[in-house]
Amino acid sequence: MTPRKLSARRAATETLARLHENADPRRAASYQRYFKEPVHYLGVGKEKMAEVHKDLLDRVEGVWTIKEAVRFCDLMVKDPHMEARGLGFRVVADFVPEAPPTLLSDIKRWLERACGNWGLVDSTPLILAPLLELHPDLIPEVVSWTESPSQWVRRGAVVAFVPLVQQKKHVPTAYRIASRLFNAEEDLVHKAVGWLLRETGKSDMERLKKFLLKHGTKIPRTSVRYAIERFPKVERKQILEATKGK
Repeated sequence: MTPRKLSARRAATETLARLHENADPRRAASYQRYFKEPVHYLGVGKEKMAEVHKDLLDRVEGVWTIKEAVRFCDLMVKDPHMEARGLGFRVVADFVPEAPPTLLSDIKRWLERACGNWGLVDSTPLILAPLLELHPDLIPEVVSWTESPSQWVRRGAVVAFVPLVQQKKHVPTAYRIASRLFNAEEDLVHKAVGWLLRETGKSDMERLKKFLLKHGTKIPRTSVRYAIERFPKVERKQILEATKGK
């Protein structure tokens, strides 16, 4: 008799049970120091998380399609804990090579409804960056996310390009996204912009310097400070002075 295919619902139920069985309240409480907003952790260690992920993937690889992976993620993000939601994203990432462009709407939905902090937002490039490589026609839509009322969607648009510019890809788009967010109010968006700019500078420091000097006082100070971290001390001081408002 052919073994019954593992459903997304059963996989989510079993996976959540394993995560909750391996909870460590003390470790969970220690993670709060990294966040200003309240977060919910189970306190599952990295090694156990990797084990749970691998065990699930061994059971569904070659059996599930991206449809089941998305369904699994939708079930996992109903749990409030970071480990559950993050694992849901990682499983979807395993199936991105076969994903249709419509996956983008699922990613945006998760950013809007299932993230709520920088930690989960910063795990979405595992899905989004390879999806943009697979379907580059989606890039303008992600750029348009910079106009979203949700800071998590806007931060998601920024961090999606970090792994891409690290490969020297889509650098002009990264600069365009950064310039569209100079007026953002949230510090977490400013930090993400600075992070993205810093990564673009790794391949062309002179281009980054010209960009910073061109836009000067329009750039939030936090973004500037993050962006110039890899410049020599003297240049950092010069750029900070040149971009300082009155």
